[in-house]
Amino acid sequence: MSLESYLIDSLFEGLIIFDARCRVKRINPSGERILGKSEKSARNYLVEDLFPKASGVADLVKSSLREGRTMARSGVEYTTAAGSPLTLFVSVSPLQKPDGTVDGAALLFRDETLLKEVDRSRRRADQLSTVDVLNLGMAHEIKNPLGGIRGAAQLLDSDLDPGSPLREYCDVIVREVDRINSLLESLLAAYPRAEVPMEEINIHEVLNEAHTLISMSGKGRSMDFSRVYDPSLPQVWGERNGLFQVFLNLFKNAVEASPKGGKIIIRTLTPVGAPLSHLLAPERKHRGGVLEVDVMDEGHGFDPVITEFGTPFFTTKSKGVGLGLAICERIVRNHGGSLSLENREGGGAMVRVFLPMNGIGEER
Repeated sequence: MSLESYLIDSLFEGLIIFDARCRVKRINPSGERILGKSEKSARNYLVEDLFPKASGVADLVKSSLREGRTMARSGVEYTTAAGSPLTLFVSVSPLQKPDGTVDGAALLFRDETLLKEVDRSRRRADQLSTVDVLNLGMAHEIKNPLGGIRGAAQLLDSDLDPGSPLREYCDVIVREVDRINSLLESLLAAYPRAEVPMEEINIHEVLNEAHTLISMSGKGRSMDFSRVYDPSLPQVWGERNGLFQVFLNLFKNAVEASPKGGKIIIRTLTPVGAPLSHLLAPERKHRGGVLEVDVMDEGHGFDPVITEFGTPFFTTKSKGVGLGLAICERIVRNHGGSLSLENREGGGAMVRVFLPMNGIGEER
């Protein structure tokens, strides 16, 4: 293999070489992966055969050939052969002979779909600063008098006659105190605690435990769960109970969103389509790789106000206080990972959780 071929095949970005007539002469492996089309099947295709006219890529290639200069465009919409929508960044450079005549064009492109989702996830993570308003100290200060209020209500109840109508009010006080206490416990669970031991964890064991619990309760019994695991994935470094809470919450959301008997897919894999450093929390760096866990359902997908998801106390459900995804994102972020939300082509939603495979080599 020549040095030129080695460099082309090693590019992270996709590369397509067109001749002077805008016909495909070569596609590198990254280009094949991103487009979902092999070089052999696309050879001699016109640029219009690869990219729809509305994308503007054909005009970009032709203009580059005609004017002899590099041109670029972001936000190019492309649908793969498998029907997956992508957002691409595209740049086209003319290929010139030694005498200066243009003999073709090189189209360099990269998939920005995942990067956009991760960026959206980071913006949501920034919104989590509103949770910090209810910091640990305040939460504890609220919890302390709650115990006194609950105890006083129980003492008052014990002093009342069995038939007294005031006993109902005592029950209301106890019930509401328990509700507030549960809310505070949820908030506290989203914060890292120094005394919680971190360990190497088999992510599939955590997923199976959460799946077992959710599939035995309520609507979960009727759901069709499909677990598609990559057994070659190494362990992650984290706190088992926190990760269990994350996936139990995501499975619960999927069950609630799906029709009775609907299919829920739980998948693990190594992510592709973005530099791995973009998939982790920006304040941490890791020497290991990245593991991805996808939870897909057959519900109606996320509401158009998807950018609000992960914001504390925001919810479109008739019940709940809107802390579920905010807490999940906080816990995942505490593990050095990130979380992204998207709607699936053809219906349903998908939550993608990215975690560092090995935190032992983590750098601060």
